[in-house]
Order: sequence, then C-alpha cells, then structure tokens
Amino acid sequence: MSNIQEVVGKNIQLFRQSKGLTQERLAELANVSSSYIGYLERGLRTPSLDLLARIGNALEVEPTVLLKTTSEDTDPILKKLNALLAGQNPKPIRFLYEVAVAYIASIK
Repeated sequence: MSNIQEVVGKNIQLFRQSKGLTQERLAELANVSSSYIGYLERGLRTPSLDLLARIGNALEVEPTVLLKTTSEDTDPILKKLNALLAGQNPKPIRFLYEVAVAYIASIK
C-alpha cells in the first residue's frame, strides 16, 4: 500500500499529464517552483492544504480527488480516462458514456 505522499504525487502527475500540462506550467498556475512539483510527483514532499487547493484549481479538479487512492489492479487506461474526464461539464461526459454504451452493445 502506498503512503499518502505517493498517492498525491501519482494523482498530480496523472491529472497534469491528462491536461497536457508540463511540470513547469503547473508550477506557474499553482505559484510554486517546478522542482517542487517534481518532488510532489515523486512522493518526496507533502503539499500543504493551501497548495493542494491551488494545484486542484490549476488541474480543474476538486483537491479531494488528489487524495484518493485507486485499486492497484485498476487498468491504467481507465485511470487516464477518469483523469481526462474529471472537471469536465456533465453534458460531454454523458455523451461519451452513451457512445461507450452503444459501442459495447454493438460488439457483443
């Protein structure tokens, strides 16, 4: 089981990459150094609650999402899809869901 620093770090990296942001750009948006973002992503530092909120804001996700663990056996693509959809408006998410349901039904 990972410690909270590792969980937060992996989540920051996953959401940052899904948004197409570099560590440098995320650092600018969160008003912190890019090296600190690197420390966070590697699980070497623990962000303050204020910083967690700023990072969540920059990544367009609720800060609590960055604290959540996922099952180790969860498919990596599913994790990336979840990160991509986080913070999006409900209408396009609903549309993508309906497309997925129709596609899965068509291949059965």
